[in-house]
Amino acid sequence: MLIDDQSALIAALSSPEAFGLKSSQKITVKETNISDVFLTGEKAYKLKRGVKYPYVDYSTPEKRLAACQKELDICNRFAPGLCFGVEEVVIDKKSRIFIRSACPDKNAEVIDYLLVAHEFEENLLFDNMVDRGELDRFEMMDTAEKIFELHQNAEIITTRNPVDIIRGRIYENNAMIRCFVPDIFDGEDVDALEKAQLDALEKNRELLLKRQADGKIRWCHGDLTLRNLAMWNGRVVPLNPIEFYDDLTQIDTLYDFAFLLVDMESKGQRRLASILFNHYMALSADWEGIPVLPLFLSCRAAVNAYVFAQRSAEIKDKREADLMANRAYEQLVISKRFLDQPKPVLVACGGLSGSGKSRIARESAPFIGNPPGAVILRDDVLRKNLLNTGLEEHLDPAEYTPELENKVFDLLCDECRRLLSAGQSVVADALFHEERQRRAIEETAREMNVDFQGLWVDAPLEIRIERVASRKRNPSDVKTAEELRRQLDINVGPVTWDKIDTSGDRMATLTRVRTILSGLD
Repeated sequence: MLIDDQSALIAALSSPEAFGLKSSQKITVKETNISDVFLTGEKAYKLKRGVKYPYVDYSTPEKRLAACQKELDICNRFAPGLCFGVEEVVIDKKSRIFIRSACPDKNAEVIDYLLVAHEFEENLLFDNMVDRGELDRFEMMDTAEKIFELHQNAEIITTRNPVDIIRGRIYENNAMIRCFVPDIFDGEDVDALEKAQLDALEKNRELLLKRQADGKIRWCHGDLTLRNLAMWNGRVVPLNPIEFYDDLTQIDTLYDFAFLLVDMESKGQRRLASILFNHYMALSADWEGIPVLPLFLSCRAAVNAYVFAQRSAEIKDKREADLMANRAYEQLVISKRFLDQPKPVLVACGGLSGSGKSRIARESAPFIGNPPGAVILRDDVLRKNLLNTGLEEHLDPAEYTPELENKVFDLLCDECRRLLSAGQSVVADALFHEERQRRAIEETAREMNVDFQGLWVDAPLEIRIERVASRKRNPSDVKTAEELRRQLDINVGPVTWDKIDTSGDRMATLTRVRTILSGLD
C-alpha cells in the first residue's frame, strides 16, 4: 500500500524543467506498482514509490536511497555501464523541485532520490519486440547465453535453506492472492493450488538441498521477464534486478530462469520459450534440476496472478481493470496447470547430417507435454558436454572414437531415463544410424513405460549439402559436402520409424509431424 504520498513530487518530475531541460522537451512517465520512471530522451530516472508491501518497503526517503544504492551495485554486476548513479531530488526556497545537478540553489533541501540509467528505446525492450514478432531463434539463443553467463558468475549462497525459501514464497504468494478472494479468485482454487505446491515442495525436498550443496543457489536477478530484457549496443542486457528482498534474489538458478519461461508462455510464445529453454539447458547441462522445474514455474505464475490482481485494483478504468483481473485469473489457472504433469513420452528423431532432424526436433518439442515442452537431448550437445568444450567449438574427426560415440549414446539413453522418470517428455536427436541404437532407444521407452514415436528424417544429398553449408551457431561438427558424401556409405539397415521427407514445403512437413505426434498419450 502507499505510505508516503509522492504525488506532488511525481507531478514536478513530469516537467522537463525539473531536469534542467527546455520546456519543449517531452518527459515520458512509465509507472509500475513499485516505481515511476521518467524518460528524458537520453536518460531514465527511476523513482522508488513510497509503498510498503510484504515483499518491499520503500516507505521513507532513507529506505529509497538505500534501495537505489543497492540496485546500482547490482546493475553494475549484471550490466556494467548501464547505470550512471544515484541523483538527489531537491526542493529550493521557492518550493520548486529539481534534480540536484539542475538546481541553481546549491543549498536546496534533499527530499528524495532517483536511480539514473541509460534510456532504452521502447522498441528495443523485449516485451515490445516479442509483440511485434521481432525476436527469433538467434535472439533466444543470445538470451539463454546471457542468462547462463549471469548465473555462472553469480555469487554462490550457502547460508539460505532453499526449502524454506520456496515454502516462504508459496505461503506469501498465496496469502497475497487471497486478498482478492472472492473479487477475482475463488478461495477453493487458491487452497488447492497451495496444497499442490506444498506437495511438490515436499516431493523435491532432497533435490533442492542437493542443489544447494552443488552451488545452484546463487545471487540472481530475481525478476527475469520480457519487460526487463533489452537490446543495448547489439547485445542482450537484463534490466531492473531486484534489490529490495533477498528471498527473491538468493535463489535457485532455475527458479530465476523460470520467470522468463512463464512470461513467454503468458505471451503465447511457446515456440520461442522452448528454444530459450533448450539452449539454456544445453549450456548448463542442468538436467538434474528438471524435476523441480514445474514447481518453480507454478510459483512464478502465482506471482503474476497477484501482481495482475494488484494492478487491477489500482486501475480506475473499469474495462482495463477487468482485463487485468482476467489476466490474474488466467495466471492462477496456469500456475496449477504447471503441476498437473501429463504422462511423459519419448520421441526419437534420426537421420543423416543435414536431413533436418534437429529442426524437426526443435519445432516439435514446444507442443509435447506441458510448457515449455519437451527437453531436446541432442547427441552433438552431449558430446560437447562430455568433453567440456563450447557448443560451437569444432572437434577434430579423430576425436570421434568408437569409445566416445558409445559413451555419448549411453549418456543419451541414461538422461532420457532420468528425465522420463521425473515426468519430463524428451525428444532424442541423434543420427540413430545403427539398428542397435534404434532398438536401444525404443527399449528405453518400454523400460520407462512411456509411449514412443520414432521419426526417420531424410532429404536428397544436394539439399543436405546446402543446409550444412548455411548452418549458423550449430553444435554439429559435420561442416563439408565431403563429410556428407562419406555418410552415404553408412548401412542404415531396415528402418521401421515413420519416414519424414523434409525436401518439400516446410509447413506441410511440420503439420505431418505434429499429426503423427498427436497420437501419443
